[in-house]
Amino acid sequence: MPIAAMVGSGTVSEHVFLAYNSPNHDAAALITDRDLKFSQSGALVRNNIVITAAHGMQLLLSAKYPTKDLGSYVLITPKQLTVTFSTSSNNSTTYNVESVLLDSRYIRFEPGDQHKFDIAFLKLSESVVNITPINLDEELTLEPDIPMLVITWGNADIPSQNLKRGFYLFEWSLFFPNVDEDALANHRTVMLSSIFFDPANYLPKEKPNVNAPESIQRRYFALKSWMQNRSPYGLALPGTSGAPVFIETKIFGTTQVHFFGLVMGYSTIGEEMGLLSTDNENLAKNPQKAYNKYQTIMTTPYRLDMQPKANNSGKKHFIIDKRYLKMIDDLSSGIIK
Repeated sequence: MPIAAMVGSGTVSEHVFLAYNSPNHDAAALITDRDLKFSQSGALVRNNIVITAAHGMQLLLSAKYPTKDLGSYVLITPKQLTVTFSTSSNNSTTYNVESVLLDSRYIRFEPGDQHKFDIAFLKLSESVVNITPINLDEELTLEPDIPMLVITWGNADIPSQNLKRGFYLFEWSLFFPNVDEDALANHRTVMLSSIFFDPANYLPKEKPNVNAPESIQRRYFALKSWMQNRSPYGLALPGTSGAPVFIETKIFGTTQVHFFGLVMGYSTIGEEMGLLSTDNENLAKNPQKAYNKYQTIMTTPYRLDMQPKANNSGKKHFIIDKRYLKMIDDLSSGIIK
């Protein structure tokens, strides 16, 4: 599974407009290592803490930067790692990263399991001003077809530019690799996936039955959701790793925006399983080649509540993994150093 720029349904300007006109967009961060020459996305969760995908930060381990093994965590001191925020397309501020904290579950688990813990935290050398950190709710309930908004700095499709862009994911499916059927499943975070589908102006007259290929079933529900507002949607490509994923809920008629997870990568789905395209520029120019074959994979600091009463009427109930909250608080306050 390659690390996750994007393939989009609209023009670049439409995706840029979507990002800068979305709530919480200013908390979306561009993470760059000038020494190792890589970049990915992230989001501000405290005035001095950024959440991102762990797999990019693992490059810091490979570079043999100063590291402390703290048992449950691994702390890395980077050399040239920075985080940039922008409140508008022509106004940005960059901060140095003091340290990076990885969950030991990500480093030590088998590959099929470790991706569910693909989350890392960056401590900045100074607090960010004029930007409100995103909030991590302790519980969230998701409708089966609730759209998810990704805000990314990924640029693998346009390597000469760093543009903050947004795209929607219009359906999602829980994804449990390998050994998730055991008794420990409810103690683990989960990954979710969303198909990159071909648009149409009408739904098939009949809903696909449960025996139809996975791509046909999932394309139906994605199309049904997209037709309600026809917003730009996309597929994550290398560079979008760590991009925050947001959902909207309505409580007593009031719309609220919630952080739910991070883009981890992309993969083929179901009956289309096979080699992934490595020509990201060509895929970006010809997105139809990816229709119904690829999905964006997300990781989340939440775990699925396995109690039946929590998942009635197709809704899924999620609970925060409090280990992540502790990592944030301890790193921010200086308990971990």
